[in-house]
Amino acid sequence: MATNTISISDISFVQVSLVEVRDTGHINVNDRHFALKAGASIDITPSLCKGINIITLVVNTNSIKDDPLRLVNGKYEWLGRFEFYVDGAIAGSYSKRGLYIIGGKEYIIASIEVNVVRDASKPTVMQLINQLQRVQGITDANKTDFSKSHPHLVFKNGVTINTWKNHAGVDHVFITDRSGKCVYGGYVGWIHWKYLEIALQTLHNEFREHIV
Repeated sequence: MATNTISISDISFVQVSLVEVRDTGHINVNDRHFALKAGASIDITPSLCKGINIITLVVNTNSIKDDPLRLVNGKYEWLGRFEFYVDGAIAGSYSKRGLYIIGGKEYIIASIEVNVVRDASKPTVMQLINQLQRVQGITDANKTDFSKSHPHLVFKNGVTINTWKNHAGVDHVFITDRSGKCVYGGYVGWIHWKYLEIALQTLHNEFREHIV
């Protein structure tokens, strides 16, 4: 059962961060599973769909087999603290703790119901990410290289597509949300650059009326 509901638009960028955990943690986004380490964040935007989405924040405890010293030390404490971000701003913080003996179990920290509603402005961040991730040969890129890129398509709702070619001639593409934050980066090798070029032209044609 969901503990709370968050409504977002379909141009929003959504991240979950595992701030603190003992022993390990993961999240479920609808039917997808993502393992997380303490201090790590994950972009779950591509896994969200229109309408209701269920995000479950979970802590896993080690079993006695994995941690035999528990037999000597006795009870252990489990804990987990997650933070939920929408467009770079914190939208919720969730934490729980408790004691366990046997281990090897899951404890739900929170179950969040996320309602993704349609934003009349186009294109959405999710639309662009989904289309670019289908480009043949594309691989996720380091977003730190975004600062070297230049606008390729600028949309009226503030979302942009930037491109950059590095010194090795490798083509990169980045997407920013309407706040200017880079939310996706990808690159293609030399043999696949044409597929990226075609995808960008397709997006230009599809959203021509929404380009600045």
